[in-house]
Order: sequence, then C-alpha cells, then structure tokens
Amino acid sequence: MEKDFTLKSSPFDWNDNFSEVAIEDFDSIKDKLSYGTCQSIGMALAKLEMLEKQGCRVEGSDSE
Repeated sequence: MEKDFTLKSSPFDWNDNFSEVAIEDFDSIKDKLSYGTCQSIGMALAKLEMLEKQGCRVEGSDSE
C-alpha cells in the first residue's frame, strides 16, 4: 500500500515556541534521571514556557 504525503521543511528559528514539545519530551524521560537533573531541566523548561508566553524574542535572529 502506497501513501502520498508532503514533507515540508523550514529553517530553524530561535523564536519558534518549543516549550510544549520540550515539556512533553521531558515528561517521557524524567523518571530515568536523578532528582537534581530533573529539577534543573524542569526549572529551565518552566522559564522557557514563561518567556514564550510573555512574548520574549531572541534579538538578532536570522528570521527577523
């Protein structure tokens, strides 16, 4: 059975919102990590999510 599909690619953009996907990925691996590592990564992802929700953008990115 052959399926037709189109694969689209676009250049990486520092201002894309990745926190939701990153948090989902982290949730799938966090039980394999130490408490300290989980705490550090979790806090960084929480900060990323907060910055995205505030509309913070990376200055000087190629996409601007």
